[in-house]
Amino acid sequence: MLAAGMLVQTAASAQRVDSSYHNYLYDSRLAYFKQLPAVKGAVVFWGDSITHWGDWAEFMGFKKVLNRGIAGDNTYGLRARVEEIVRHQPEKLFILIGTNDLNKKIPVGYIVDNYKKIIQDIHTLSPGTNVYVQSVFPINNDLIGRQYYTSTNEEIISLNMALKTMTDVMKVPFVDIYPALTDTKGQMDAKYTYDGLHLSGLGYQQWVNYLKQQHLL
Repeated sequence: MLAAGMLVQTAASAQRVDSSYHNYLYDSRLAYFKQLPAVKGAVVFWGDSITHWGDWAEFMGFKKVLNRGIAGDNTYGLRARVEEIVRHQPEKLFILIGTNDLNKKIPVGYIVDNYKKIIQDIHTLSPGTNVYVQSVFPINNDLIGRQYYTSTNEEIISLNMALKTMTDVMKVPFVDIYPALTDTKGQMDAKYTYDGLHLSGLGYQQWVNYLKQQHLL
């Protein structure tokens, strides 16, 4: 009886998780990506709005780099568009996702499980690709609009710790950019953001500079 009760409880919990990702922007941008020619051996930045709004070609001197960010995306959305990524057989793939999962109150275990499946699929379908899992970025509590974003830095830190543990097991590099974006109070430095969540120009420069300092770009 206990086991049956646990199964019912687990199923109920699973039903409460909002795994949706389809919307006009997601569907139209993914359709656009699929119509573009494959770029073999590119460096790909993959994620949500924080990736989406980055001028990656400009940051990297207009080298072979692809922006595959979609604003509002989450780990379920990334799982659904692995095929579009692997057709490029990227040299490097920088993943940044999880902010929107936390905002939808998706449990950390679900997020990490999605990451595992994404990475396994990439390794299987594009074995020559070097995958880098980037830490979810901090927020600035004084600037962020709580009417549209309800997660906290404490939740983000917990997710990043779980992602670090996962990458250690999977032997995938974990790129911890979080500390490089914080101020003395542990929040995202105000100069790196315009709304407490998304990056300013200086924020993107700090991100790119960190990747270069780590000899990843």
